[in-house]
Amino acid sequence: MPGEVERGAAGTTDVVLREGGGSWLTLPRSVGRAATTGLLAGLVGLVLAVPTAAAVLLSGRGWAAMWVVALWMESAAVAVGFTGGLASACFRVHRITFSPSSDDGPLMTRVVRGLRAGPWKVGEGPIRLRLEQVIEEPCGDDPNPATTVVSLRVIRDDSDIGRAVLPPGTDVPRLGAAWEEALGSSVVIELHVRRKTRPRVTRRADRGGFTGISGAGGYSCGGGSGGG
Repeated sequence: MPGEVERGAAGTTDVVLREGGGSWLTLPRSVGRAATTGLLAGLVGLVLAVPTAAAVLLSGRGWAAMWVVALWMESAAVAVGFTGGLASACFRVHRITFSPSSDDGPLMTRVVRGLRAGPWKVGEGPIRLRLEQVIEEPCGDDPNPATTVVSLRVIRDDSDIGRAVLPPGTDVPRLGAAWEEALGSSVVIELHVRRKTRPRVTRRADRGGFTGISGAGGYSCGGGSGGG
C-alpha cells in the first residue's frame, strides 16, 4: 500500500509509492492499462480525424485520400497513447529503497522504477519524507462533508525523487511513527497542512425556468491557509 514500509531480505527498507516495481513483470501487467490509454487517445484522434477527412473529401481529392488521412491520424493517436501509457507505467517510481544502517559507511538510497532499480546514491543530507495534507472544508450550508487528500513527496538533495497520492483515510500520525521507527535519523519527516474552503454553490434559473447549480465564477466564502 502506498506510504507503507517494507523490509527487504538483505536488511534494506522500502518506502512504497506503488505496488511492485523493479522487475520485467511490470511490462505485461502494464500492457492492459497502456491499451486503455491507447483507446482513449484513439477516441480523441477520431474527433480530430473526422473534420479533417471531411475537409479532404470536400477539397475534391477523393475517397481514397480521405481514408488515408483518417486512418493515418487514428493510427498515430492510438500509437502515441499506447506508447506513452506503457512508458509511464514502466519508468515511474514504485518505491524508494534505503540501505541497511551501518557504522561503516553513509546511508544510501536507490529509486526503484517499474522495470528496474536504479543505482545506489549517497545524498548530501537526510532524505525528506514530506506529507502534504489538503483539507477542503464546506462553505456555508453546503451539506457535503470536508474532504482530505494526502500525498507523499520523497525529497533528496532538494529534488523530488518520488511522489504518490495516499489512499483515503490514511492515518497520518501512524504513518509518520512507522517511518520514524523503521528509518530513525535517516530521514526527516515533514507534515504540511493546507486548508481551503470549497467554492460556494449557488442556484440560478435559466430562461426556460430550469434550476441549475453553478460555482458563481469561482467565488468562495473563505480562503486557504497552510501550516507546517
